[in-house]
Amino acid sequence: MGWSYARQIKAELARLPQEKRRLCLWAELLGMGSYLGMEQLSSGLDVGNALVARRAYHIMKWLGLSPHITVTRSRRRLVFHVSSTEPTAGTNENPIMGCPKAYLRGLFLARGYLAEPERAIHLEMWMNDPEQFDLAERILLPLKIRPKSSRRRGRVILYLKDGEQVGRFLTHIGAHQAVLALESAQVMKTMKNQVNRLVNSETANLRRAVESGLEQARILKDLLNSSHDDIPPALRELALLRIAHPDWSLKELGLALHPPLSKSAVNHRMRRLLRGYEMRTTS
Repeated sequence: MGWSYARQIKAELARLPQEKRRLCLWAELLGMGSYLGMEQLSSGLDVGNALVARRAYHIMKWLGLSPHITVTRSRRRLVFHVSSTEPTAGTNENPIMGCPKAYLRGLFLARGYLAEPERAIHLEMWMNDPEQFDLAERILLPLKIRPKSSRRRGRVILYLKDGEQVGRFLTHIGAHQAVLALESAQVMKTMKNQVNRLVNSETANLRRAVESGLEQARILKDLLNSSHDDIPPALRELALLRIAHPDWSLKELGLALHPPLSKSAVNHRMRRLLRGYEMRTTS
């Protein structure tokens, strides 16, 4: 079975070159833990993806933190705990505000999900408390991304359902291949919807035309049975043709007449026949 779309995005992000600025590396680590401050990194990171754990390990190693990974099993899935034996002194500058896009990347890597492109658009990231959501919202709003929140199993869920905003978010965190896949899927979905609307419209028009033709055939059959010599030959020819072919369009009826008539001319003669039937039934 192939990887899910969310896992493919995380694989793309995990393979991105590491940020050159140390501040951004710290920011990405903080995002992976959904942490608000450097002191929280001392407890390490818990991630459920081996690629993400490896990226966290390499970042910590580059920062000189002497990292190590332990693996445990929790509810049928593996949990990778990445921790450091060195103190996380970090930097005096706030990494999250100094490199917010790296923080968002780390947040999505460890806690993000995006539905398959063929389905309804839905991106979400889970957090432990409302304060973490408030921080993410402060970062996203200047990027013209307006997240919404909900609660699930005691966690705060940040989510996006707008395709343009999801694409903007993926672009900011560096998932450019995922953006292309998402846009391609959206184009295909739009085309399918347009085709379905056209097919449904044509089917409805055809059904109405057939129902109208059957009703006209019934009326004209009654008219011919009740009238003999007072129906002009040209109108009688059209009536017999409609009775024989109730599924034909006015254009097809006109082409079968002798001589052929236009659609508007056939419509005019049909109205005369139907008017004659109404006059007979009301008199």
